[in-house]
Amino acid sequence: LRACGHAPEPTTMRAALSLLLVSTTVDAFSVSGLGVVRPARAATPAMQTIAPERESTIPDSLPSSWTVPDTFSLADLKRPSSSEPPMYRLTLFRSGDAVHMANALLDVIPLEKEKAVEVADTAARVGLSLVGVWEQGLCETYSEELRRGYNIACDVSKAE
Repeated sequence: LRACGHAPEPTTMRAALSLLLVSTTVDAFSVSGLGVVRPARAATPAMQTIAPERESTIPDSLPSSWTVPDTFSLADLKRPSSSEPPMYRLTLFRSGDAVHMANALLDVIPLEKEKAVEVADTAARVGLSLVGVWEQGLCETYSEELRRGYNIACDVSKAE
């Protein structure tokens, strides 16, 4: 109306504003039937994108200029087979006083006196100590001799 040079009447403006307010507040519900109010369709905006369909082209073969290097091999994942037998560790547990354990270690295992005293002292203070690492048979022999002959608690476990 303004473009024509006429000013809108105040009653027309009020009516348009009232209609605008009512339409925005009633938008979430619609009335159907007598006295039944049902929620209207979801008023959440949804965005739809249109993407052109791509032509699917699968090449018949790779170009001859492409070379695939052999950088991955399952053989690399295998551990190298070694001729060395697996090693085992002998752990000494607190079994009496340090002197008794040191004497037993010196009698059974070929250790230096200082090493035997250190291992026995650590086992007496901490509760356990690593005696050494040997092949399984030798380690089990030492363990069995310490248990039977000297009543000393020890353990043989695989060294990793």
